Amino acid sequence: MPDLYEVLQVESKASSSEIKKAYRKLALKYHPDKVSEEDREEAEIKFKEISSAYEVLIDEGRREEYDLYGTTDGSGGVPNFSGDPFEAFNSGQEYGAEDFFNFFDGFGGQPQGAPKVNRTEDAQLDVKITLEDLYNGKTIKITSTRNIICTHCQGTGAKKKAVHKKCGRCDGEGTVRKIRRVGPGLVTQDFTDCTSCKGTGKIYRTKDKCKTCEGDKTIEETKILEFEILKGSPSTDTIVLEHESDEYPGKETGDVRLTYDCQEHAVFERKGDDLYTKYKIPLADALCGFTKNMVKHLDGRVISVPIPKGKVIRPGDYIKLKNEGMPIKNQSKSWFGSSNKNGDLYIEMEIEFPQDNWFLEKNDIFKVKNLFPNELLNKNDINKQRIDENSSSEANIDMVTDFSIVQEKNLPEYQSNDDNDDDDAYRYGKDTGAGPQAECTTQ
Repeated sequence: MPDLYEVLQVESKASSSEIKKAYRKLALKYHPDKVSEEDREEAEIKFKEISSAYEVLIDEGRREEYDLYGTTDGSGGVPNFSGDPFEAFNSGQEYGAEDFFNFFDGFGGQPQGAPKVNRTEDAQLDVKITLEDLYNGKTIKITSTRNIICTHCQGTGAKKKAVHKKCGRCDGEGTVRKIRRVGPGLVTQDFTDCTSCKGTGKIYRTKDKCKTCEGDKTIEETKILEFEILKGSPSTDTIVLEHESDEYPGKETGDVRLTYDCQEHAVFERKGDDLYTKYKIPLADALCGFTKNMVKHLDGRVISVPIPKGKVIRPGDYIKLKNEGMPIKNQSKSWFGSSNKNGDLYIEMEIEFPQDNWFLEKNDIFKVKNLFPNELLNKNDINKQRIDENSSSEANIDMVTDFSIVQEKNLPEYQSNDDNDDDDAYRYGKDTGAGPQAECTTQ
């Protein structure tokens, strides 16, 4: 990195007003519009250097960092060594093998710079899709505008017979070095593409630039990208279109990555390849059977289920419809073609019981009691609840009328055994290791 004070031709102790004055003077001198056509390219490079130096030195924070570390990348750079550069290692502080490697790599390093980044950045897209999209499959079409290598100059940025000059900023290397601090007294060096020559080490005069790309080496291309989401795909996934990102000469073209996420569905819940939903019926249907259109499926079909008469549906029961779940992705094919199997659809049945005092006449209660069994079917349940005759004498029966019916969600909450253990530990002195303590002593 060039000395920023030398670039602006000021002393290191210059005030802000002196820096502003020097910048205005040099900016007028090297402004590209103030020079001849032949000198414009060099003037542009010099003008950028002056502007970059001014942006650092006019900012108190960045100027202080530059004076202290010699860098402006915000990570802290090389300290101003005085005397023995190994002084930091002689201070008694411990360092690992990686610290020593970074130290010598920072000062020795590779004389011609580190390997360049040989790939353009990937483009990332994020979209929301529906469960219907995953069930039926979907193709997402997106209009993409990207940079491709100029078809006229083939990525050189100049006319065919143009003569290039060596870039003055990177000395024709195509990269510039940045010093980065990695520890107390330890530095390493990073290499980035030169912004003046864009990593080529060559610059051309303005009149020699390609008229199609204006020296940028790339032009814009607009095309439609298609991302196919197959039936039964997972709820969240990334689809990659290789080499569809920006192009640039000398670099491998990056990818376009589309990451999709399935939104929550109002009716169905997906679990693996199976689907779950809920359906509520009145008590009469649960006891007598029914035929109902129970759900509209993800492909638009209406699913009707016939429950035969006499088949009792109980709270917590599920109706399992085989092969009505999500399509199974990547199915193996047999001699007869794809099996086209799906997961299953589970319908959780909820029973709606009648409200209190549902009967119109007392005779309705007797009719129901006559229709249904009045005794339990399981003998174990009968024996568990049976009270012997000696305990159930009329004098021993207490009729409790102060009661209410409470749902499970309204039951009281209780402390766990773990919470009680803490109280016991305190009471018995376990926190001091003394063991149980006697409360009194007999004489």
